[in-house]
Amino acid sequence: MNVAPLAPVSSIYELPTGRVLFSDSEDRVLRATWHLEQGLVNLSVWHDDRCTETFRLSLGDAAQFVAFLVGGLSDATTRLLHAVAAPPPTAAADRRVVWTRRISSGRARLADWINPGDADS
Repeated sequence: MNVAPLAPVSSIYELPTGRVLFSDSEDRVLRATWHLEQGLVNLSVWHDDRCTETFRLSLGDAAQFVAFLVGGLSDATTRLLHAVAAPPPTAAADRRVVWTRRISSGRARLADWINPGDADS
């Protein structure tokens, strides 16, 4: 059994603690890196080993962006919890929906029959 020798420690790249990577279904990577010495966070989009876009957020803008994300996650969670807690529709509710559609459809056909010229405008 042949085992490849380990790479020397000096050739291993270690990610800094202020960096996070996210990948999507199109093999792109969003990399966020803190640069506290410059007062910013750098957002970059990578495809394979090539950086295709870069955006620098100041610390204040980064705080506003995080607040935006947290607010959206809070809303999404609340909606999900309400959807899960909602009781399943009853047979009577299903019949009401069918009858409401039939009545609306009947009214529309009657209106078209009474005023056929209104449909063209």
